[in-house]
Amino acid sequence: MKIIYRSFAEINVDFLKDNLQKIYKLSNKKIWAVVKADAYGHGSVIVSKNIENLDFIEGFCVATPIEGKELREEGINKKILVLGGLFKEEVDIYNLYNLTPVVYDFTQIENAKFLKNNNIHIKFDTGMGRLGFCKGDIENIKKHLDYFNVEGVLSHFPSADTNKELTNNQILMLKYILDNLNINPKYIHTQNSTGLVYKCDFCNTVRVGIAMYGEKPSEDFPIDLKQIMTVKAKIISVKNIKKGSSISYNGTFIADRDMKIAVVAFGYADGMPRLLSNKGYVLYKGKKAKIVGNVTMDMTIIDVTDFEDVKVGDYVTVFGYDNNEKISFKEVADMVGTIPYEIMCGISKRVLRFEVKNA
Repeated sequence: MKIIYRSFAEINVDFLKDNLQKIYKLSNKKIWAVVKADAYGHGSVIVSKNIENLDFIEGFCVATPIEGKELREEGINKKILVLGGLFKEEVDIYNLYNLTPVVYDFTQIENAKFLKNNNIHIKFDTGMGRLGFCKGDIENIKKHLDYFNVEGVLSHFPSADTNKELTNNQILMLKYILDNLNINPKYIHTQNSTGLVYKCDFCNTVRVGIAMYGEKPSEDFPIDLKQIMTVKAKIISVKNIKKGSSISYNGTFIADRDMKIAVVAFGYADGMPRLLSNKGYVLYKGKKAKIVGNVTMDMTIIDVTDFEDVKVGDYVTVFGYDNNEKISFKEVADMVGTIPYEIMCGISKRVLRFEVKNA
């Protein structure tokens, strides 16, 4: 039986590898590839399998042990670091799949004592204000260190793109913490994609997410990146409507002329932000086709009045490349008042992911 895909995402693994090569050259440090949230919507298995054998990939970062389990069951062998911590009821899955937890409070420390593999990474809050020990916890932490191989120490930058003073102070605080812990962990990491431009000589690995997927983490990021995902959706209806006709729910668009419209099989349940209603666009054969009316759960309507030979079965580009044009995640995010991460992560599971390579 031949399956016809109403929508799909192409993940360009050559672009992915090229982005990572550039990032590695910039940082000159091995990389923890952040593949949580299904690799920011790109497909964690596709992404991980295609980069695991790169020499400079140290391992993978996920948010939960279930995400780590998925990677292990798909044959990923390199280190998997679970950023979201360890709860007692999760010990078995950590042990079974050889996952390494990031611990961030003393309850987590006690939970980690049940692990067969005693590797842990300890997280400190140097300014994020979310998870992590404080520098005042150092002496108490020392009382527990004999139980573990403290493989790593880390922190996280909240504002590397907007607050250089805070970020530099975070680096200094992490150095102070390391000096006073009196340990020599194999991995020290606090630089994220945005933080790659900061000097942190004592850090020996970096955690990279958004940049490897092809979005610049800041406007002045010093390397060119290529968006690795292109999302396409099928046209399922084409028809002519008369001037004065209303389109979609609540009639928010009224045709100001006789028009030709096409219905695309991609709605907000697939990852098309509803806030693109009446202001976003898709690409058809490299040209912009405006979204008209409200985006609906499974479909979006576009104006194709000025296009020739539009037919059912054709595909439009929702995100990514189409001939010489591109719709970036940042562009869409700017239109709806959010960040590229949210748009990427919002592409649903029913949009099947396929890996592609350059011809």
